[in-house]
Amino acid sequence: MTDGRIEKREERKREFVVIPGKSEPEEALVQEAITSPEALEELCDLYVPRIYNFVLKRVGKVQDAEDVTSTVFEKVLLNLGSFDGSKASFSTWIFRITINTVTDYYRGRARRRETSLEDSGFEVLLEGDSGVERLGSYLAVLDLLAGLPPKYQEALSLRYFGGLKVLEVAEVLGISETAASKRILRGLEELRRIASTGALDGLL
Repeated sequence: MTDGRIEKREERKREFVVIPGKSEPEEALVQEAITSPEALEELCDLYVPRIYNFVLKRVGKVQDAEDVTSTVFEKVLLNLGSFDGSKASFSTWIFRITINTVTDYYRGRARRRETSLEDSGFEVLLEGDSGVERLGSYLAVLDLLAGLPPKYQEALSLRYFGGLKVLEVAEVLGISETAASKRILRGLEELRRIASTGALDGLL
């Protein structure tokens, strides 16, 4: 587990081990991945950690995050041939797929009338002595996010859970950088307005 990748364990379906990933791929690698299994594997090695970590922070449960991440990469494999680097970077393209897949996940939960986040068991593991406190804070933040309009949920999650720059958030959402900045600020203002427990301290 030291090669900078997320690997699937054979003993359990869709179980990912989180390990640090790499940076944005060259466009040539993306194009090569369309026909080369080796290049496709390298491309996935670059992005599975980043996408999985983002999804895990959005959905809060390891098993669900694994399922959503798998769905994201199934869509990537099916649509890689239609990727156009002249219209968007690969990072922008894959995060758009991820945002849409997470949205579908929450719509499915609503249809199934599943339990609330507090009752479902939050499984994100946080390192350090303050892990328990930070876990409670993440629970509170996710609960607060769920009460915001979708446009604010998406902007804030991309900025703070995905670690994207404001320009990258704008590209993923298909809006101007100014609009993305305003959306992030207004989302933060709304979160802080409704937060009464200090849950945002040190997180956003």
